[in-house]
Amino acid sequence: MKLHYKKEHISCTNYKSESYEGFGIGTLTSGSNFNSQTLSVKTNFLIFILEGEVEIIPKEGKIKRVIAQEFFFISALSTYEIQVRVPGRYIYMSFLYNDIKLCEKHMLESYLKEVRDLFLELMDAYLRAGVNCKHLHSIKEKELFIILRTSYSKQEIVNLFHEIIGTNMSFKAAVLLHVDRVNNREELAQAMGMSITDLARKFKVEFGESVYSWLLKQKNKKIIYRLAQPGASVKEIVYEFGFSSAASFNKYCKKNFGNSPRELVRQFKDKHIDNQNLKI
Repeated sequence: MKLHYKKEHISCTNYKSESYEGFGIGTLTSGSNFNSQTLSVKTNFLIFILEGEVEIIPKEGKIKRVIAQEFFFISALSTYEIQVRVPGRYIYMSFLYNDIKLCEKHMLESYLKEVRDLFLELMDAYLRAGVNCKHLHSIKEKELFIILRTSYSKQEIVNLFHEIIGTNMSFKAAVLLHVDRVNNREELAQAMGMSITDLARKFKVEFGESVYSWLLKQKNKKIIYRLAQPGASVKEIVYEFGFSSAASFNKYCKKNFGNSPRELVRQFKDKHIDNQNLKI
């Protein structure tokens, strides 16, 4: 699959540039391992091994070996290590919530397990081409849960997701779930169903900084990402982030990044600066 109009795709506000949810694709390197303790934010993972073989070593419980064409689920509540036994590739879906919606409307009992493989082939093509639209990821997530519900028995589904069924979402996961939908502390408090005072107190404990400071950093990361994209339009970014004028955006960039937006675009284009090195 070839992604046409890539510039338009990655400049869209719905492009999934940095997120703790959605689909991704990865490579299994022989001898490598991964420890859940290294995750800055723990999420639920549904992982499909396309090629290769891995071993799941939980802190508690039996070691499991997963081979090509098999999949497994790891909850955000568990502590584990994954060791690669045979190199290959995988597709994963990560999500923060626990209220799994296996089917929103009705059962499609005629689905076969082979549908899962067709789904993975298409997701593989999307991810390889760089199609990272948030809407697409949301739609495909719902489709995957429908496939699981209609391809496997209720007992198999319960066995797969038993670790998170009936559990409450963590505070940090809930914040990350809402961050793209709020603009300030008041909106976040409302989305979380908390008072501003309770939110501020809990937030300081979980994140180590104030709500305002953290939200500002997230906003700045998004702005820098957009400015760093090839062909970035300052006018479009001004509108996208709700600035009242180009002048106010110019003032904001100088205060937070030390340069005007046009100068930042030029520097990114000339590779004089790296957006990973900016202190945001």
